[in-house]
Amino acid sequence: MDDFILLTDSKEHAKYLKEQIDKFVNQYLHLELNSKSQYYPSAMGVNFCGYRIFSTHRLLRTNSKKKIKKKVKKWNKMFDEGTLNLKVTMQSLNSWRGHISHCNSFTLEKKVLNSCKFLYRD
Repeated sequence: MDDFILLTDSKEHAKYLKEQIDKFVNQYLHLELNSKSQYYPSAMGVNFCGYRIFSTHRLLRTNSKKKIKKKVKKWNKMFDEGTLNLKVTMQSLNSWRGHISHCNSFTLEKKVLNSCKFLYRD
């Protein structure tokens, strides 16, 4: 991964630090930063590595929520049809749970798990 986020007190300070980082990367690593750098107020949160990161908490990106809900719907259909590979599905579900364990997601996790028919067999 080659992306990073820099949080500072002001836009001016961020620009100064970016300039210093750019000099270091050029001089010692013989690399260049790309031109995609952007500056945002921290109140908006930062969209990074699958999360929306705020100064006080992290949330799962909306896109990621939609994807897991779509997968659960597909898994439930396959379960009803008797074609669900439970081992592969559990690996995928546990991977997702590992990802969301790094953000404020208790309610979302509970809702998703409760909607998985294949977890609650009689």
